[in-house]
Amino acid sequence: MNYRSKRSIKSTVGIAAAVMLLAGCGGSDIESRTEDTEKDDALQLQQNIEEQDRAAAGSEEQSEQSGQFGQQGQAEEQGQSGQQGQSEQGQPPQQSPGGESGGRLPGRLDAGRILEEQSFQVKLNDWGEVRFVSYEPDHTGENPLEDVTFYLLRGEEILYQFPYIGTEDTSDYGMYYDVKFVMFTDTNADGKEDVVIGAEYMTGAGPQGAIPHVVVRIYENYGDHFTYNEGFSDKINDYLPWESNVLAKDVKRLIQLTGGNGPLTDYESYSGKWRVSTGYAAAYEETAPVSRNELTCQISNGNEFSGSLYTEQGMTQRIASVDEITGTIQNGELFYDFTDDGWGGTGTLHIMFLPNQINVDVLNYQMAEENVSGYGISGMYEMKIRE
Repeated sequence: MNYRSKRSIKSTVGIAAAVMLLAGCGGSDIESRTEDTEKDDALQLQQNIEEQDRAAAGSEEQSEQSGQFGQQGQAEEQGQSGQQGQSEQGQPPQQSPGGESGGRLPGRLDAGRILEEQSFQVKLNDWGEVRFVSYEPDHTGENPLEDVTFYLLRGEEILYQFPYIGTEDTSDYGMYYDVKFVMFTDTNADGKEDVVIGAEYMTGAGPQGAIPHVVVRIYENYGDHFTYNEGFSDKINDYLPWESNVLAKDVKRLIQLTGGNGPLTDYESYSGKWRVSTGYAAAYEETAPVSRNELTCQISNGNEFSGSLYTEQGMTQRIASVDEITGTIQNGELFYDFTDDGWGGTGTLHIMFLPNQINVDVLNYQMAEENVSGYGISGMYEMKIRE
């Protein structure tokens, strides 16, 4: 398989041409440009990328991202898109790209563009045994902003192409970078397995323009076709911080919390190290945050919490912490009384598990009389970034 050099793309998109090219993605206020100018700049950007990739030929760099749920998820009902009339089971008629009727699918896929680590054998009842394929865009083509494509195959025969989510075969989110995960799960409680994809893009605009960020798309299963649920996808994406390491389990939790399918009872997806967001500066390794506030948590048996809260003052490097926090999460909350924060301070931690962040509010804080520094664990901490 031919892998693109992610490093070369990441460095190239940061140039000035890319900054102007992808204006408008992610809400940037940059003057709009004509379509011809955008395509010219995009082609130049792509040439730069290809030159860097050729210079790095022979490297063994592999994609670091993997779908965490795709191999386990099994869809039950799924089929073709937009074709009027019914086909015999297991033999869907040919469809045009995007699921529109009246055209035909491409005859064969280029094996070098298939993302093997994000392609899975699944059993879908309208189609039987099929292969879900993630297919990278052609970076040598006329449209450098072409989006990643997804297909259902039986053998080498293309049965179905999932619709693009943007205009002119693009995503409208910027330049495609990678597919981070694919999972098959019921997003709307209709008994059918839907397809949820986390694709990464770079906008080229603003201080984070060359930082890949995850955009979730949800394809709902209607038996003979899949429909992109733009509203629900946007709702999920609104909860995803740009800097965060978004995982499939995070998105699955967000779907459960925001889709109206009942209260969350399994909190294990919150396990990990969370920290307070430092904004755009957090995206750059050379920029150290002025302070460090971290919550480390491990959740087992659905809602049994153990962990620690750590804070460090940037200028003085004073450290305070509450260790060995334990308790049971109930209705999205956990209360824990602590007797020493490292400076003799006492109080109660009110830990709140929100859709995609954890807030820690220190209640009834009492500073020790011998603490002349005035430092300790107090106030409110909004943990939005999970490492």
